[in-house]
Amino acid sequence: MDAGGLVCNGCGSSNVFFDAESRKLICNQCGKEEYYSRATLNKNGKVAFARDYAVSFFLKGDYSSARHYALDVLNVFKDNAPALFIIAYSDEFSQHRSGAVRDFFSEIIPIALEYDEVRDLQKLFLAGAYNLSDYEKDILVLVSKNMQSPEEAEELCAFLDKLCPYLIRRRTSMDFLNEEMADIYAQLAEHCGVPKTCYTLIKAIRENADSPYATNGFFLKSKTQFFYQNFVIPVGGIIERMSSPAYKDKIREAYNSQKSQFQADANN
Repeated sequence: MDAGGLVCNGCGSSNVFFDAESRKLICNQCGKEEYYSRATLNKNGKVAFARDYAVSFFLKGDYSSARHYALDVLNVFKDNAPALFIIAYSDEFSQHRSGAVRDFFSEIIPIALEYDEVRDLQKLFLAGAYNLSDYEKDILVLVSKNMQSPEEAEELCAFLDKLCPYLIRRRTSMDFLNEEMADIYAQLAEHCGVPKTCYTLIKAIRENADSPYATNGFFLKSKTQFFYQNFVIPVGGIIERMSSPAYKDKIREAYNSQKSQFQADANN
């Protein structure tokens, strides 16, 4: 196949064959065979050029052009994560192929990604967030798995505190905050704070569609108690895991105030 500008590191010849499946480059001149890492392919000029265009067009909402350049990336780098996401997003939301984005996460989450792949995915996830509520858990697992070092905590927090509050505000029920998601939020709060996410969860005690504040439903005692036990209390557990004392004290105070108000309104 087209070697995408790759040359033999032995003799320097461009007369080479590249097997994208195995990432093996075979020189037709001297016979040398070598394997290419994700990092090496990511720095390849053709890949970088096509990737930058694919991401740029996606951010502009031009999914057809983004898809075109993403396919150029995949011709050389067959499991490049941003390119695969662009194809999956286009398939699901433009071509109406249900399950494409779910398949993307199933394929990519087990793979250790390169720095540039993760940063491009962050841009793509934020740009496509309107359609990604069902994939919040997958996004959080994928990004946090590839940004585990303490040096990346601030950058991870900045991304999460853009994405998660947006998705939380758009939730049409309390069901998103199940035991698994509450634990994921708590782990992220422990790792990098996520103060805006925690504050948005507190606001959701009043604003979520299932809240008795939103439904004027405090007279429904069983439903009110259910919301309290399965939403209000888990939010408090997440806040208790926050790593930043400066933010934690202020947010805990806001939570305790809202919790007390909820209890008073529930008992009236």
